[in-house]
Amino acid sequence: MNPLLLVGIIAAWFIYAIIIKLTKKRKYDYSFIVAFVFLLAFGYLYFFEDFEGVYYTWYSYITVGFFAFYMIIDNSVLLFKKNVSEFDFHDLEQKLEYVSSSSELLRQRFISTIELLRDGISFRDGDQIFGSDRFIEIIGVKDNEIPVEDFENLIIKEDLVEYHSKLEKCSRKYPTYRIKYRIKKDGKKIWVDEHGKMIILHKKRSYISLIKPLDIRRYPESEVDVLNNLAGHKEMYQEMQRLHRKKNAYHFVLIYLTNIPKINEKYGREFGDLMMGEYLSQIRFKFIKDNQSLFRISGIKFGLIIKEKSKFDILDRALVGSGELFTMHMKFGGVTQTIYPNLGISESPYEGKKPETVLQEAEQALQQTFHDSFGQSFCFFNRK
Repeated sequence: MNPLLLVGIIAAWFIYAIIIKLTKKRKYDYSFIVAFVFLLAFGYLYFFEDFEGVYYTWYSYITVGFFAFYMIIDNSVLLFKKNVSEFDFHDLEQKLEYVSSSSELLRQRFISTIELLRDGISFRDGDQIFGSDRFIEIIGVKDNEIPVEDFENLIIKEDLVEYHSKLEKCSRKYPTYRIKYRIKKDGKKIWVDEHGKMIILHKKRSYISLIKPLDIRRYPESEVDVLNNLAGHKEMYQEMQRLHRKKNAYHFVLIYLTNIPKINEKYGREFGDLMMGEYLSQIRFKFIKDNQSLFRISGIKFGLIIKEKSKFDILDRALVGSGELFTMHMKFGGVTQTIYPNLGISESPYEGKKPETVLQEAEQALQQTFHDSFGQSFCFFNRK
């Protein structure tokens, strides 16, 4: 074969490859290559006897030239028009369909997840808030999208100041916040717990949050009915008997929440119950691991059995040092309150005493704290 013909074929395919690359075609029309090979093969068979002759040479030149011309014109038009062929378009349609179906699947999963949540979800962007159905049910509005101003009008004024403060303190380093506040719903005040996060969209602050109502009887995190589900005096006595039979050492703390009646008088009994629920949950977190250690003896009197000596040592050092371990400061919205308990403590460091003895000692120690001359809010029985 004429060497120039071979060079021409290679050059044609090289140019073709460059143009294909520039046009960024995603799918090629291979019928063009099949036709080219077929014509060259037909010429070879037709001119077989004169393969080195002038006729086959000119036939090859014309074939290569025609396909090179067609290839360059076709792809150049595509290049300059910056368009896609029907094959590219079909490929793009398939990819678009796949992306759309995946997006729809994610959307349905997200919606289904939201519907399973007991909390409401809200997204605050600019002066608008979009909330899930559960969100609008909790706050008592009809539309999923409401102006921020309308939402803030539902918040009690004293709590709104703290609400604004929490949002303003959010930063890129500390984007999350948590706040409990009161809103007006159907002529009543209800407590809600909001846990949110600041996000930056288009250089503007937005907030996404979970919101749930605070049952005054429940500790928000664990949803344990702290006040109503606490075991009573009978269960406490039975646990003391069990420890006595097994000769297990323990310490007993009689807790009297002294200033709860004043909180009830000032803010209402519901708020007082909320404070007690939060207080007892923190006590449980600090000192006990099981549900058979904290008991409700009467309205504002509770019993705490501490079975681990290391936990009691912490209590001992804290009380003797500052006396502030059981005094807790809590903030709900714009309301800040401190609970000051009186404590009577019965020590049983070697083996479990009889329940009657433990209760009697703790009660005597507690009564001692009510005397003005005593000067402390806690008392260890018979400790000098």
